[in-house]
Amino acid sequence: MMTRTKTAITMASLFFGLALTAPASASPGLALDSTKLAAPSRATLRANIDKARLADPAAFRDVREIALHAREADKHARGRKAPNSLRLAGLGTKALMPMLELVAFDASSLATLAGSAAAADRASVTRDLIEAIGLLKDARSMPVLVAVLERESDALTTRTATEAVARMDSDEAANVLVANLEKATGERATAILAAMGSCHRTLVARTLADRLAAHPDDATAHAIMKSLGHAGSAWAWKTLSDRSEEAASRETAARALVNAYVRYGGDAREAAAKALLVVDDAHTTALIEAARRAAPADTALALDELARRFASNPTH
Repeated sequence: MMTRTKTAITMASLFFGLALTAPASASPGLALDSTKLAAPSRATLRANIDKARLADPAAFRDVREIALHAREADKHARGRKAPNSLRLAGLGTKALMPMLELVAFDASSLATLAGSAAAADRASVTRDLIEAIGLLKDARSMPVLVAVLERESDALTTRTATEAVARMDSDEAANVLVANLEKATGERATAILAAMGSCHRTLVARTLADRLAAHPDDATAHAIMKSLGHAGSAWAWKTLSDRSEEAASRETAARALVNAYVRYGGDAREAAAKALLVVDDAHTTALIEAARRAAPADTALALDELARRFASNPTH
């Protein structure tokens, strides 16, 4: 009799503990309804979230608290935005599953955001979470990030989701980015172009180069040039463990940027110059000289100045 009583008490305690840590009911996330995910991905993520909650319920509370107070932190920030995403990512890997749950599985624990809060507040916190997930660079987040990117229409959130996917630095990420770009138009396309350079793959560099060669308007060109700077960044490549595509990516970026420097003027030309300095590719001097030989006098003078700037590039 005593054994049965102890067992009952133990089971009741376990049930009560689960009730305190598990979400009360399923609901769509802040950015995505998890039912839109492929069934195997959804099941795996749900199981990983539940496992993480049992192992470290405090991590779920910490993430929720930062998210709940993110907009208040923004209001008191010196700049326009508080570093909420950095705070979330700073919690480490333990924050991944709590953030994925809020984004895709259950926003009900953020009652004010899931309910009557202004759409702008909800979108801002959503971007904080997506950016933080991207900063962790954990492949387990890809199904959610890809689903958000494919379904997102807001330009700012599209850019954030694009960069989060790009940070994975994988062939899968590069293919996803290019596929979404091919279907995009207007502000959505520009948002993807502006952020996809964070993926260091030759496919991304070539795609950006092709878009720049099509001579888009100055604003779009400026975004592409900056993105090419990221794709070919000498510093960024030094931080990567896989550098097999470095040479091709950096040369592709340099060629595209020198050509753009010749074709554009004003702020767009300056953007090309700055990106070239970031890429710092060994072919740049020869590319500038070749462009100079075929350029009219005023452009040749500008290329001479570019050559001088590149020669004294502090990143050498």
